Amino acid sequence: MGFFHLDSNQLADQELTGEAVIRVSSSAFQTGDGSEWVKFDADTRGWLFDNGYRYDGTADGRVPLTVDIVPVYDTPTKMHVRVPWIGDLTGADVPPDEASYGGSFPAFLARYFMRRCR
Repeated sequence: MGFFHLDSNQLADQELTGEAVIRVSSSAFQTGDGSEWVKFDADTRGWLFDNGYRYDGTADGRVPLTVDIVPVYDTPTKMHVRVPWIGDLTGADVPPDEASYGGSFPAFLARYFMRRCR
């Protein structure tokens, strides 16, 4: 199974992606005209790709239909904890751009595990 990463290292592109995330968050479960949630919910894979995310498990960066995507939503009193699949931990290494983790995969995982979704 692959991981998601941003398609661009350019700050301006990443800001556009962040703005799209804010639009989804602010319209979650709303179905009115112009709701980013409607676009996201209708085609989550396409929305992720169109907004700068790439899946490194495929050549084109698109998420295959064989991978289930389960969006979770935090609230002021609920925070989701993502428990990684053990297969992703086998032979895993710290991503090269995460120098602040001192090259330690367990430190990277410990910080990632309790990262808030928002």
